[in-house]
Amino acid sequence: MTLRDQRQAEFADKWIKNGKFGILNLCPRFGKIRTTINIMEQLKPKEVLIAYPDNKIKESWQDDFRERNYTNSFITYTTHLSLHKYKDNKYDLVVIDEIHLLSEAQIEVCKDLIAANDNVLGLTGTLSKWTEETLAQELDLMVVAYYPIEQAIEEGVIVDYEIIVKRVPLDNVVVQDYKGKKRTEKKQFDSYGWVIDQMERQSKNTMFLRLARMRIIQNSLAKLNATKNILKNNRNERILVFCGTTKIADSLGIPSHHSKSKSDETFIGFSEGEGKHMAVVKIGNTGVTYKPLNKVIINYFDSNAENLAQKINRCMAMEYNNPDKKAQIYIISTDEPVELKWLKKALEFFDKSKIKYV
Repeated sequence: MTLRDQRQAEFADKWIKNGKFGILNLCPRFGKIRTTINIMEQLKPKEVLIAYPDNKIKESWQDDFRERNYTNSFITYTTHLSLHKYKDNKYDLVVIDEIHLLSEAQIEVCKDLIAANDNVLGLTGTLSKWTEETLAQELDLMVVAYYPIEQAIEEGVIVDYEIIVKRVPLDNVVVQDYKGKKRTEKKQFDSYGWVIDQMERQSKNTMFLRLARMRIIQNSLAKLNATKNILKNNRNERILVFCGTTKIADSLGIPSHHSKSKSDETFIGFSEGEGKHMAVVKIGNTGVTYKPLNKVIINYFDSNAENLAQKINRCMAMEYNNPDKKAQIYIISTDEPVELKWLKKALEFFDKSKIKYV
């Protein structure tokens, strides 16, 4: 039995001994599904509900069930979005995977679901203090076991990492069209900033303008070029790129996959080890394992630490044929204070000594 197997068995026992109710906060790439299978082998449930944020994660569950030869014909699968259809049903076990991603409306649905069910398992690998408090207050679900990234690295369960933050100034040369106004992205960004400051002094709502300013960062030409340079310098390495918009993903000159893609074929091929570079948008953050992979570029991020941690952890799986592997994560940020502030907040899960600014 490997140490990973041992820890998975320990956390399964911990959850059961805690009254079969609570959250397992186990770092990404650890094996939360296998830990759940250990629980199910002990409980022998007849009816199980498994909820997850997107259907890619359903495939991960089914793959692990197959690998473990676990019969699962009695399992009902649902996305977080469709949870409301099952909120009054009774199950021997309810599993809410990636529980940190529940929206406010979905948390309300979970209140009914939990009222009807005794055995509830929440799974996450990235839980901010704020989300942890929300789930405790709203659903009475507490964290019953915690396995942090640093301990998993120390124990050789996931690989070590380094984060390289590349700061670039917004482009101030190429003139673009912003709804009829011809400006560089830097000029447009500063223009929004000036109006936001004026409106805040008058206590007016600036949310719409802040979103417009954020879209400049999402679609930044400077960040696009910085990403292309890293890809060019690592043309023979397997790299996954997380983008904020389909426009940027499709402009990198590499295969891309997002909600507008006609087929999953290239994305599935990449996750199974085919091809060198792949760009994704809002896909592949959670629940998908990429083999083999030790480099990630994050072209866009927000201030949510859970979202960023999920992206970073995509390349931290242990590969037994590559024991000296170290994950390399490039984060492309502008040098604008607003984005650097998001970044500082978003990196809360990571060891500051492993983050380098260039």
